Amino acid sequence: MIEQYGILTFDSTHHAIKAESDLKKNDIKTKTIPTPRDITLSCGIAIRVSVEDLDIIKSLIDSNKLMIKAIHLLTINNGSRELEKLL
Repeated sequence: MIEQYGILTFDSTHHAIKAESDLKKNDIKTKTIPTPRDITLSCGIAIRVSVEDLDIIKSLIDSNKLMIKAIHLLTINNGSRELEKLL
């Protein structure tokens, strides 16, 4: 079974907490997770979101409502993980 998630990373914990609040206000389900070490070491908190919500999230970034460092696509296939940087 293949699972895919969007992983949002941040420059600071403050940005992560604010983004989580803003995403929830836009009815986007989030899960706060430790930032995967193979993505970045700058902030220890990342947010996992549904792939289906990534277009809405990108529009929030474009309207300067979110301060996100990067968006990664995490694909898990039979226990094997693959990361792809989207933004």
